[in-house]
Amino acid sequence: MNTEIKLEHFKNLVAVAAADGYMDAREREFLADRAEEIGLSSEKVQEIIEEANALEFIVPMNKFDREDQLSDAVFMSVIDGDISEREYELCLNIANRLGFEKSYLDAIVNSIREIWNR
Repeated sequence: MNTEIKLEHFKNLVAVAAADGYMDAREREFLADRAEEIGLSSEKVQEIIEEANALEFIVPMNKFDREDQLSDAVFMSVIDGDISEREYELCLNIANRLGFEKSYLDAIVNSIREIWNR
């Protein structure tokens, strides 16, 4: 995954984390891990978080990267224990933009919920 796509992936995750109006410690930790993986400074991360509502969406070219982005978005949505309606709608929007059907999103949501319930 190239640097621009990684940055856009991170921005998409920030948008999902902010969708329910707050970011809890687990969401911030997940974002910090992702930021570290792609080499983002804490200043850049804070800048992205502050502009979460104005972020633009870039679709990755290959299917693996699209699936990875959707899975991370869903994971970010349920990391605080539940997926709010606004988070789900954002994930559905992301799924649609990435070329996935609602049923595919629902399958990912159910899979991640099963993992969390173990």
